[in-house]
Amino acid sequence: MFTYAPMRNLCFIAVLAAGWSVGCTAEVATASLSFVSPAPGSSHMRDQLGTSGALVAPIGVEVDVGGDVARVALSAGEIQLGDLADGKLAAQVPQSGAVTLTATAFAADGTELLTASVDVTIDDPAVADCHGWLDLYHLDYMTGPANQGIADPITVTLPLNSVAYRYSGNTTQRKTLYGDCTLMKSLAEAAPIIRSHDITEIIDIGIYNYRCIDQSLTPPNCTMSQHAYAKAIDIAELVTSDSTHYSVLKDWVIDSTATCTADTANDKDAFLHAVICQLKAAGVWNIVLTPNYNADHRNHFHVDLTKGSDFIKRAHEGLPLDD
Repeated sequence: MFTYAPMRNLCFIAVLAAGWSVGCTAEVATASLSFVSPAPGSSHMRDQLGTSGALVAPIGVEVDVGGDVARVALSAGEIQLGDLADGKLAAQVPQSGAVTLTATAFAADGTELLTASVDVTIDDPAVADCHGWLDLYHLDYMTGPANQGIADPITVTLPLNSVAYRYSGNTTQRKTLYGDCTLMKSLAEAAPIIRSHDITEIIDIGIYNYRCIDQSLTPPNCTMSQHAYAKAIDIAELVTSDSTHYSVLKDWVIDSTATCTADTANDKDAFLHAVICQLKAAGVWNIVLTPNYNADHRNHFHVDLTKGSDFIKRAHEGLPLDD
C-alpha cells in the first residue's frame, strides 16, 4: 500500500472591525494505491492475439484506489496499457520474461501523485513447430507448394495480420503471399509495429528467387541469397491509411552516419527511418539492408533471416560497414 498526503492551503478573508484580514489553514488530502491482482510473482502465458496484432498475455488487473485520485494509468515498462476503470483493467501485456506492472495515480490537474508496482513473469507458449506460431497469429494458410531451397513452404491468404501486400508495379493487391514459414512468422511479428505507424499496405518486389547473392554465379556453387530459401522480402514502399506513399527510392535520403542515429532530411525520410529502425530494434529480422548499403538496394529495404547475423549493414561510398 502506497499513501500520498499532499498539503492543501485553504485561504480565507475575514472582515474585522479594524479592516480586512487574510488567513490560511492547511488541510491534508490523502491518496493510496495498492495491487489486488495479479499476485506478485505470478506467471501468465503470452498466447492470445491482442488488438494491436501482437501476441499478448491477458491479465486481469485490479488496484485498490483510495483518496482524491482522478485517474490511474497502467504500464508495463515503457508500454502504456491503458487507464483503469473503477480500479480494474483487462490488460494485454506484449512483453515476455520478467515484467513490472506499474499503476500511476494522477490528480485532476494531471499531477502525478504516487505509483504502485507488481512483478510478474510472462511466458511464451510452447509450440510444436513454426506452424504453431502461425496458428497463434490466426493466419489463414496452407502448406506448399514445394520449391527448391524452401524448407517449409507456406502460402498465406492476405491480408497478413491486417496488413495488405502488393507487388511493385501492380494496381491490385496480392491475394496470397508465398514463402518459408519462418518469414511468414516474422511478417506476423512485424505487423503490430507496422500498424502502429498507420501502415495498411506494403509494396514489395519479391520474396522467392532461387539465386546466388552474386547473380553472375550459378547456384548452388556460391553463397546463396536468403531469397533462395524464401526467407527474405524486399520492401519498396509503405502506404498509410490515407493513401500516402513512402517510397524507399524517392523518399529515403542516403545517410552520412549510422543509419538509425542519422539526422533525417524531411518528414518522409524520417518516417522510413523510424519504421525500419524500430523493426530492426525489435529483432523481427536478422539483417536489414537499406539504400545506405549499395546502389543495388537504392529502391528497397532488403530484410532477411540469416542465422547468426544481427545488423543494419552499410557500405555506401566507403562508409563503415555496420551500425
